[in-house]
Amino acid sequence: MTDPTPFNKLQGKVAIITGGPSGIGEATARLFADHGARADVIADIQDELGRGVAESIGLHRCRYVHCDVTDEQQIEAMVESTVQMFGQLDIMFSNAGIMSKGDQTMLELDLSAYDKVGAVNARGACDGGGWS
Repeated sequence: MTDPTPFNKLQGKVAIITGGPSGIGEATARLFADHGARADVIADIQDELGRGVAESIGLHRCRYVHCDVTDEQQIEAMVESTVQMFGQLDIMFSNAGIMSKGDQTMLELDLSAYDKVGAVNARGACDGGGWS
């Protein structure tokens, strides 16, 4: 078998990209498609953006799935539906992340917002990473 060319390194692979509707996640979904991925599954809670990116890449090779990475049951359902849809899962790109309000003092710190940032940025990446 010959080595893959630079533009088909992901030929036939199926990938889930959390945080895929914008920024690094969107760029990754587009790059994976450009490199021959059979299917990209964009997972996020931004439904309109996610569907738009999937449509712009092409619904024959990219799908959007609503998934909150802080909810283990949603992660499990996302992985199971991807495998059901495409018969495999080769890549799990855990990219979802959020930012807190930058101008807060310690006295103004919203602990529930702080906990949400930790749940998405730290725990969400670990939960998703365990499925690869």
